[in-house]
Amino acid sequence: MVEIIIPYINSDPVLEVQPNFESPAFAACTAALIASGLTAEAALTQLVDGWTQEYQERVVLWQQQIDEDVHHRKTKKKKLKINDFNADLPVSDVIILRPSQFVLQKVKNMEFVKLWYFSPDSCCEARDWNKSSTDDTLGLEKIDGIVTLKSFSSFKASNKALQDHDLSWRQFDMAKTSFLVHIEKASWPDKHQMTLALFFMLITNHEHRLCLRGEKILLHYASMD
Repeated sequence: MVEIIIPYINSDPVLEVQPNFESPAFAACTAALIASGLTAEAALTQLVDGWTQEYQERVVLWQQQIDEDVHHRKTKKKKLKINDFNADLPVSDVIILRPSQFVLQKVKNMEFVKLWYFSPDSCCEARDWNKSSTDDTLGLEKIDGIVTLKSFSSFKASNKALQDHDLSWRQFDMAKTSFLVHIEKASWPDKHQMTLALFFMLITNHEHRLCLRGEKILLHYASMD
């Protein structure tokens, strides 16, 4: 059975307002689409359609999360003093992709990090390491002026990390969604979040995906500095 890993949404997407794609903020995106051969009207339509598709997917996921929370509350018994548990409570089918501490610190510091670290492969590797690691080597880390001891491995990059253009299209698609969720959690500026979300939307909805090796070409384009 294939386990489906779904990114968690923190706020109700119904409250989101469709961006004004005719504003100067999206002039560069519109110009790029026009340069690829679209008319100004078709470029605007593609931007709106792409945003709408992403929006509708978030609305569905949000409703699934609400239903899951309601189900959990209805089946959960009152907490006893000895922390009893409900053996019949089903396991949630919504799993939050959580990268390693190394990656989360990079995101917090708004530093570059490869998309692979947000893929299911990387997140599962981080989860398994946290469960099985016996590495007691500690290192010093300074956070908000306070020096703390942390496992040395949490500072290290993975030797399995792939360049963005070496990802499969599925890895890229799932990783970019997880990446957007985590930069929101890290309170990145709204302008940066919107720009990155729009960039990924244009890549994943680009017509070149239908061409021979189109997805590979788009991955190389997305990984360019």
